[in-house]
Amino acid sequence: MALHTESESNAEIIRTFIRERFLYDRPEVTLTADLPLVEQRLIDSLQLMQLVQFLQDRFGIAIDIMDLVVENFASIDTMAAFVEKQKR
Repeated sequence: MALHTESESNAEIIRTFIRERFLYDRPEVTLTADLPLVEQRLIDSLQLMQLVQFLQDRFGIAIDIMDLVVENFASIDTMAAFVEKQKR
């Protein structure tokens, strides 16, 4: 997995993780910030849990079980916004 620099945005870090971890074999997928990942079945429930663990580890946040709703993890944009909210 690629190393991340401090200048990278949360969205870029999340995009890189998803591309390298879940979509490495799907180069035809254009991973836009607003692409509905779960709705388009680009990530499944197990991958979502891996993503939650990554977000907690990478950004030093705690994600409560009550926050595990599709609205917080629907797209790269929604995840980046959620991370920012949790970091406050």
